[in-house]
Amino acid sequence: MTRPGFANRAKFAVMVAALVFFCAVTMRSDTRTLLVPQLKPGHTFLYEVHGRINRSVKTESRVSSMFGPPPIQGDLSSQIRLSVQKVLAGKPHPILSVQTEILPGASAETKSSASPAQKLTFDILSNGRLGNIKGFDDLSPGEGLIWQFWVARFAFGWILPPKRLKTGEKWKFEEPELNDSLIAGLVWERETTYARDDQCPVVPAETCAVFLTKSTLKQKSSAKDSTPEDYRLHELKTIGTAKGSNQVITYISQKTGLVLRANEDVQQSMDVTVMKSDGSNGVHYNIEAASHLETLFVRQLPAAPAH
Repeated sequence: MTRPGFANRAKFAVMVAALVFFCAVTMRSDTRTLLVPQLKPGHTFLYEVHGRINRSVKTESRVSSMFGPPPIQGDLSSQIRLSVQKVLAGKPHPILSVQTEILPGASAETKSSASPAQKLTFDILSNGRLGNIKGFDDLSPGEGLIWQFWVARFAFGWILPPKRLKTGEKWKFEEPELNDSLIAGLVWERETTYARDDQCPVVPAETCAVFLTKSTLKQKSSAKDSTPEDYRLHELKTIGTAKGSNQVITYISQKTGLVLRANEDVQQSMDVTVMKSDGSNGVHYNIEAASHLETLFVRQLPAAPAH
Protein backbone atom coordinates (compact mmCIF):
# COMPACT_ATOMS: atom_id res chain seq x y z
CA MET A 1 0.00 0.00 0.00
CA THR A 2 3.01 2.29 0.34
CA ARG A 3 4.06 2.12 -3.28
CA PRO A 4 1.19 4.25 -4.65
CA GLY A 5 2.04 6.97 -2.10
CA PHE A 6 5.70 6.79 -2.99
CA ALA A 7 4.85 6.87 -6.68
CA ASN A 8 2.61 9.88 -6.15
CA ARG A 9 5.32 11.66 -4.17
CA ALA A 10 7.86 10.85 -6.87
CA LYS A 11 5.47 12.05 -9.56
CA PHE A 12 4.84 15.24 -7.56
CA ALA A 13 8.59 15.82 -7.20
CA VAL A 14 9.06 15.40 -10.94
CA MET A 15 6.22 17.84 -11.59
CA VAL A 16 7.75 20.40 -9.21
CA ALA A 17 11.16 20.02 -10.85
CA ALA A 18 9.58 20.39 -14.26
CA LEU A 19 7.65 23.45 -13.08
CA VAL A 20 10.80 25.06 -11.68
CA PHE A 21 12.60 24.39 -14.96
CA PHE A 22 9.66 25.77 -16.95
CA CYS A 23 9.54 28.91 -14.79
CA ALA A 24 13.27 29.44 -15.22
CA VAL A 25 12.99 29.08 -19.00
CA THR A 26 9.95 31.33 -19.06
CA MET A 27 11.72 33.99 -17.00
CA ARG A 28 14.68 33.86 -19.33
CA SER A 29 12.49 34.07 -22.43
CA ASP A 30 10.44 36.97 -20.98
CA THR A 31 13.52 38.97 -20.07
CA ARG A 32 13.67 41.37 -22.99
CA THR A 33 16.06 44.06 -23.94
CA LEU A 34 15.54 47.30 -22.03
CA LEU A 35 14.49 49.74 -24.75
CA VAL A 36 12.60 52.36 -22.72
CA PRO A 37 14.71 54.40 -20.27
CA GLN A 38 13.93 54.02 -16.57
CA LEU A 39 13.73 57.69 -15.64
CA LYS A 40 13.11 59.56 -12.40
CA PRO A 41 12.21 63.18 -11.65
CA GLY A 42 15.37 65.28 -11.73
CA HIS A 43 17.16 63.20 -14.36
CA THR A 44 18.76 65.62 -16.82
CA PHE A 45 20.43 64.81 -20.14
CA LEU A 46 22.15 66.74 -22.90
CA TYR A 47 21.85 65.94 -26.62
CA GLU A 48 23.37 67.50 -29.72
CA VAL A 49 21.34 67.91 -32.91
CA HIS A 50 22.81 68.99 -36.22
CA GLY A 51 22.12 68.65 -39.91
CA ARG A 52 21.19 70.43 -43.08
CA ILE A 53 17.88 71.29 -44.72
CA ASN A 54 17.00 72.68 -48.12
CA ARG A 55 13.36 73.64 -48.66
CA SER A 56 12.64 75.61 -51.83
CA VAL A 57 9.27 77.22 -52.48
CA LYS A 58 8.26 78.43 -55.96
CA THR A 59 5.16 80.58 -56.13
CA GLU A 60 2.98 81.54 -59.09
CA SER A 61 0.32 84.13 -58.35
CA ARG A 62 -1.17 87.46 -59.37
CA VAL A 63 -2.02 88.25 -55.75
CA SER A 64 0.04 88.36 -52.57
CA SER A 65 -0.22 85.38 -50.26
CA MET A 66 0.85 84.37 -46.76
CA PHE A 67 -0.36 80.77 -46.86
CA GLY A 68 2.73 78.98 -48.16
CA PRO A 69 5.56 77.63 -45.98
CA PRO A 70 8.73 79.75 -45.87
CA PRO A 71 11.85 78.54 -47.68
CA ILE A 72 14.62 77.24 -45.43
CA GLN A 73 18.19 76.55 -46.44
CA GLY A 74 21.35 76.01 -44.44
CA ASP A 75 23.02 74.13 -41.63
CA LEU A 76 21.22 73.62 -38.33
CA SER A 77 22.93 72.99 -35.01
CA SER A 78 21.67 73.07 -31.42
CA GLN A 79 21.92 71.37 -28.09
CA ILE A 80 18.84 70.11 -26.27
CA ARG A 81 18.78 69.82 -22.51
CA LEU A 82 16.09 67.52 -21.17
CA SER A 83 14.87 67.52 -17.56
CA VAL A 84 12.38 64.96 -16.27
CA GLN A 85 9.69 66.69 -14.17
CA LYS A 86 7.27 63.85 -13.32
CA VAL A 87 6.99 60.11 -13.89
CA LEU A 88 3.61 58.39 -13.63
CA ALA A 89 2.73 54.72 -13.95
CA GLY A 90 1.21 53.75 -17.28
CA LYS A 91 0.65 50.80 -19.59
CA PRO A 92 2.57 49.61 -21.47
CA HIS A 93 5.07 52.36 -20.59
CA PRO A 94 5.38 55.13 -17.97
CA ILE A 95 4.05 58.64 -18.60
CA LEU A 96 6.62 61.43 -18.45
CA SER A 97 6.32 65.17 -17.96
CA VAL A 98 9.40 66.76 -19.48
CA GLN A 99 11.00 70.15 -19.97
CA THR A 100 13.44 70.76 -22.79
CA GLU A 101 15.64 73.75 -23.54
CA ILE A 102 16.94 74.40 -27.04
CA LEU A 103 20.32 76.02 -26.59
CA PRO A 104 21.75 78.31 -29.27
CA GLY A 105 24.05 76.55 -31.70
CA ALA A 106 26.39 77.54 -34.51
CA SER A 107 23.81 77.26 -37.28
CA ALA A 108 23.38 79.97 -39.87
CA GLU A 109 20.09 80.81 -38.25
CA THR A 110 21.62 81.68 -34.86
CA LYS A 111 25.01 83.10 -35.83
CA SER A 112 23.75 86.62 -36.42
CA SER A 113 22.50 87.28 -32.90
CA ALA A 114 22.62 85.59 -29.53
CA SER A 115 19.22 84.33 -28.41
CA PRO A 116 18.05 82.88 -25.11
CA ALA A 117 17.34 79.20 -24.70
CA GLN A 118 13.86 78.25 -25.92
CA LYS A 119 11.93 76.20 -23.35
CA LEU A 120 9.22 73.65 -24.08
CA THR A 121 7.23 71.45 -21.75
CA PHE A 122 5.34 68.35 -22.86
CA ASP A 123 4.22 64.89 -21.85
CA ILE A 124 5.24 61.55 -23.36
CA LEU A 125 2.15 59.35 -23.01
CA SER A 126 2.27 55.61 -22.43
CA ASN A 127 1.76 54.89 -26.15
CA GLY A 128 4.49 57.29 -27.27
CA ARG A 129 2.17 60.13 -28.29
CA LEU A 130 2.98 63.64 -27.14
CA GLY A 131 0.56 65.72 -25.12
CA ASN A 132 0.24 69.07 -23.37
CA ILE A 133 2.93 70.70 -25.55
CA LYS A 134 3.70 74.27 -24.50
CA GLY A 135 6.22 76.61 -26.11
CA PHE A 136 6.38 75.13 -29.60
CA ASP A 137 4.76 78.16 -31.24
CA ASP A 138 7.62 80.34 -29.96
CA LEU A 139 10.22 78.43 -31.97
CA SER A 140 11.72 79.57 -35.25
CA PRO A 141 11.16 77.25 -38.26
CA GLY A 142 14.66 75.79 -37.85
CA GLU A 143 14.26 75.25 -34.09
CA GLY A 144 10.90 73.61 -34.70
CA LEU A 145 12.41 71.13 -37.15
CA ILE A 146 15.24 70.32 -34.75
CA TRP A 147 12.93 69.77 -31.80
CA GLN A 148 10.41 67.65 -33.71
CA PHE A 149 13.16 65.41 -35.04
CA TRP A 150 14.81 65.05 -31.64
CA VAL A 151 11.64 64.32 -29.63
CA ALA A 152 10.50 61.67 -32.13
CA ARG A 153 13.84 59.91 -31.70
CA PHE A 154 13.95 60.24 -27.90
CA ALA A 155 10.42 58.79 -27.55
CA PHE A 156 11.05 56.00 -30.08
CA GLY A 157 11.15 53.25 -27.44
CA TRP A 158 7.61 54.10 -26.34
CA ILE A 159 6.15 53.15 -29.75
CA LEU A 160 7.92 49.78 -30.03
CA PRO A 161 5.75 46.67 -29.60
CA PRO A 162 5.37 45.89 -25.85
CA LYS A 163 6.85 42.42 -26.14
CA ARG A 164 10.18 40.66 -26.40
CA LEU A 165 11.83 41.71 -29.66
CA LYS A 166 14.17 39.64 -31.80
CA THR A 167 16.72 40.81 -34.33
CA GLY A 168 15.30 40.65 -37.85
CA GLU A 169 11.74 41.23 -36.64
CA LYS A 170 9.66 43.75 -38.64
CA TRP A 171 6.40 45.53 -38.03
CA LYS A 172 4.35 48.14 -39.85
CA PHE A 173 2.24 51.02 -38.60
CA GLU A 174 0.66 54.22 -39.85
CA GLU A 175 0.95 57.73 -38.43
CA PRO A 176 -0.71 60.98 -39.50
CA GLU A 177 1.48 63.83 -40.71
CA LEU A 178 1.45 66.12 -37.68
CA ASN A 179 2.90 69.25 -39.28
CA ASP A 180 0.51 71.84 -40.66
CA SER A 181 0.07 71.18 -44.35
CA LEU A 182 -1.70 72.68 -47.34
CA ILE A 183 -2.98 69.17 -48.11
CA ALA A 184 -5.33 67.16 -45.90
CA GLY A 185 -5.23 63.43 -45.25
CA LEU A 186 -1.46 62.90 -45.29
CA VAL A 187 -0.18 59.81 -43.47
CA TRP A 188 3.18 58.12 -43.09
CA GLU A 189 3.24 54.37 -43.74
CA ARG A 190 6.19 53.12 -41.70
CA GLU A 191 8.06 49.82 -41.54
CA THR A 192 10.54 49.30 -38.71
CA THR A 193 13.13 46.50 -38.60
CA TYR A 194 15.14 45.45 -35.56
CA ALA A 195 18.24 45.29 -37.73
CA ARG A 196 20.98 44.08 -35.38
CA ASP A 197 22.80 44.46 -32.08
CA ASP A 198 25.97 46.51 -32.35
CA GLN A 199 28.54 48.43 -30.36
CA CYS A 200 27.06 51.72 -29.20
CA PRO A 201 28.43 54.72 -31.14
CA VAL A 202 28.75 56.94 -28.06
CA VAL A 203 29.47 54.44 -25.29
CA PRO A 204 31.59 51.67 -26.89
CA ALA A 205 31.41 49.52 -23.73
CA GLU A 206 27.64 49.13 -24.19
CA THR A 207 25.61 47.21 -26.77
CA CYS A 208 22.93 49.00 -28.75
CA ALA A 209 19.81 47.69 -30.46
CA VAL A 210 19.80 49.17 -33.97
CA PHE A 211 16.49 49.93 -35.68
CA LEU A 212 15.87 50.89 -39.30
CA THR A 213 12.61 52.70 -40.11
CA LYS A 214 11.54 53.35 -43.71
CA SER A 215 8.50 55.52 -44.37
CA THR A 216 6.42 56.61 -47.35
CA LEU A 217 4.12 59.64 -47.34
CA LYS A 218 0.65 58.79 -48.64
CA GLN A 219 -2.22 61.12 -49.51
CA LYS A 220 -5.73 59.98 -48.60
CA SER A 221 -7.48 63.15 -49.75
CA SER A 222 -8.48 63.75 -53.35
CA ALA A 223 -6.10 65.70 -55.56
CA LYS A 224 -9.16 67.65 -56.77
CA ASP A 225 -10.09 68.73 -53.24
CA SER A 226 -7.29 68.38 -50.70
CA THR A 227 -8.55 71.12 -48.40
CA PRO A 228 -7.59 70.94 -44.69
CA GLU A 229 -10.42 71.76 -42.30
CA ASP A 230 -8.79 75.00 -41.09
CA TYR A 231 -8.69 76.29 -44.66
CA ARG A 232 -12.28 75.26 -45.33
CA LEU A 233 -13.41 77.20 -42.26
CA HIS A 234 -11.79 80.32 -43.74
CA GLU A 235 -13.59 79.76 -47.07
CA LEU A 236 -10.45 78.57 -48.84
CA LYS A 237 -9.86 75.54 -51.01
CA THR A 238 -6.70 73.61 -51.93
CA ILE A 239 -6.07 71.19 -54.77
CA GLY A 240 -2.86 69.25 -55.23
CA THR A 241 -0.65 66.33 -54.34
CA ALA A 242 2.18 65.52 -51.96
CA LYS A 243 4.68 62.68 -51.70
CA GLY A 244 7.74 61.84 -49.67
CA SER A 245 10.10 59.25 -48.24
CA ASN A 246 11.96 59.01 -44.96
CA GLN A 247 14.66 56.74 -43.52
CA VAL A 248 15.76 56.71 -39.88
CA ILE A 249 18.46 54.69 -38.09
CA THR A 250 18.18 54.61 -34.28
CA TYR A 251 20.67 53.24 -31.72
CA ILE A 252 19.23 52.41 -28.27
CA SER A 253 21.45 51.33 -25.39
CA GLN A 254 20.40 47.93 -24.06
CA LYS A 255 21.78 48.93 -20.66
CA THR A 256 20.00 52.24 -20.10
CA GLY A 257 17.25 52.31 -22.74
CA LEU A 258 18.41 55.76 -23.86
CA VAL A 259 18.67 56.69 -27.53
CA LEU A 260 22.37 57.35 -28.03
CA ARG A 261 22.36 58.24 -31.70
CA ALA A 262 19.86 58.60 -34.54
CA ASN A 263 19.94 60.03 -38.03
CA GLU A 264 17.17 60.81 -40.51
CA ASP A 265 17.08 61.47 -44.25
CA VAL A 266 13.90 62.98 -45.73
CA GLN A 267 12.74 63.80 -49.25
CA GLN A 268 9.37 65.55 -49.76
CA SER A 269 7.58 67.40 -52.53
CA MET A 270 4.24 69.17 -52.87
CA ASP A 271 2.41 70.67 -55.83
CA VAL A 272 -0.64 72.56 -54.60
CA THR A 273 -2.87 75.53 -55.39
CA VAL A 274 -4.63 77.57 -52.70
CA MET A 275 -7.68 79.59 -53.75
CA LYS A 276 -10.91 81.03 -52.49
CA SER A 277 -13.76 78.54 -52.19
CA ASP A 278 -15.30 80.02 -55.37
CA GLY A 279 -12.11 79.22 -57.30
CA SER A 280 -10.78 82.78 -57.56
CA ASN A 281 -7.42 84.28 -56.55
CA GLY A 282 -5.46 81.06 -56.82
CA VAL A 283 -1.84 80.79 -55.64
CA HIS A 284 0.23 77.87 -56.93
CA TYR A 285 3.07 76.44 -54.83
CA ASN A 286 5.75 73.98 -55.87
CA ILE A 287 7.67 72.85 -52.79
CA GLU A 288 10.75 70.62 -52.71
CA ALA A 289 12.44 69.70 -49.43
CA ALA A 290 15.38 67.52 -48.46
CA SER A 291 17.04 67.21 -45.08
CA HIS A 292 19.56 65.22 -43.11
CA LEU A 293 19.46 65.44 -39.31
CA GLU A 294 21.39 63.63 -36.59
CA THR A 295 21.08 63.60 -32.81
CA LEU A 296 23.79 62.39 -30.46
CA PHE A 297 23.69 61.75 -26.71
CA VAL A 298 26.31 63.91 -24.97
CA ARG A 299 26.08 63.14 -21.26
CA GLN A 300 23.88 62.94 -18.18
CA LEU A 301 23.92 66.18 -16.22
CA PRO A 302 23.66 66.71 -12.46
CA ALA A 303 20.06 66.95 -11.28
CA ALA A 304 18.70 70.46 -11.07
CA PRO A 305 18.41 71.76 -7.49
CA ALA A 306 14.91 71.65 -6.01
CA HIS A 307 13.09 74.98 -5.72
